[in-house]
Amino acid sequence: MTVKALILLPAAFALTRQHMSMSAAPPKRLCVLGGSGYVGREVCKRAVERGWEVASLSRRGENPLPGDAALDCVEWISGDAADAKDVQQFVKDADAVVHAVGLLFDVDSGLTQFSKVVSGSNSV
Repeated sequence: MTVKALILLPAAFALTRQHMSMSAAPPKRLCVLGGSGYVGREVCKRAVERGWEVASLSRRGENPLPGDAALDCVEWISGDAADAKDVQQFVKDADAVVHAVGLLFDVDSGLTQFSKVVSGSNSV
């Protein structure tokens, strides 16, 4: 072992120990209403990349981009963001909630209460 290695080794060990102690806390849980949509999926991706545990509530409850590493880590749940009981159950253990429900171009969504959902769903 060289002198340089002997000097750097303790510093590397200290950084590893610091990283381990920082990651000992459980991840925070983010609940995203509408996580499969254009904006919601980007919120989900970025939250996963930053270490959050992420769940998404949407009509379909499916990953919009199977094979995307970050989105594959999201818990996809099917439900109605306009139903107060669905939303309350979904967010009960959340540290943070993002409302990303929107129907800009989804004419086949089947939703009849467009304005209620886009304006805040009245359930959050």
